[in-house]
Amino acid sequence: MKALLLIGPPGAGKSPLGDYLQEQSIAGKRFCHLDFGRELREILKEHSAAGSGSQAEKGAGKKETSGQEGEAGLAAAGHFSRQELERIRQSVETASLFEEADRELVRKIVRHFLEKNTIGEDDILVLNGLPRHRAQLGWLEDILTIALVVSLDCPEDVAVRRILANLDGERQGREDDRLEVIVRRYRLYQEKTGPLLEYFRQSEVPVISLKVDRETRPEILWPKLQSSQLLAQLD
Repeated sequence: MKALLLIGPPGAGKSPLGDYLQEQSIAGKRFCHLDFGRELREILKEHSAAGSGSQAEKGAGKKETSGQEGEAGLAAAGHFSRQELERIRQSVETASLFEEADRELVRKIVRHFLEKNTIGEDDILVLNGLPRHRAQLGWLEDILTIALVVSLDCPEDVAVRRILANLDGERQGREDDRLEVIVRRYRLYQEKTGPLLEYFRQSEVPVISLKVDRETRPEILWPKLQSSQLLAQLD
């Protein structure tokens, strides 16, 4: 499966652009947006809802399940174990990156997303938030091929302003949007994710760089992408 990777610091507008691309197509192929951070939050939300449902059933007089059945019920919403859910929660709350010990969990999350969204081999997966360092890229090699990278170049001060202004309204209720967390995530991007760009260039993976300012929106970026001959890499 071919993938387009959106890469850029927090606040650069990767999620709004990914959502916008999902409404577009190229050469008859549809885009499908995997917002990895959003997917993690969705897994936790689904699990929380499933847990609430279990408690409601007990309150209504349903029989209490055994430990094994209870574990299956708790993980039913996203097919994840209690331990996996705790690791996901830790990553979301602390903005920590998944490392080698999390390899199989990350692969499981990606495969789960592909299955539940019925993504076919002819579709183009838009990756956002994964991979975030070189090791993570290796975890995905037998699942997808990154055919094109779109780099959103956004200075730190602009990124902070964009996040706090919530320009596209998609950041409502995000607990990782506190200023100290934003700064930590930006520095983490510079240290871990930024170097991926050089790796892709050395590997001859096409990279399209787009400048992002405080007012940049997806509908401004899409025509610039369309005008690039590099977009043909997705055909």
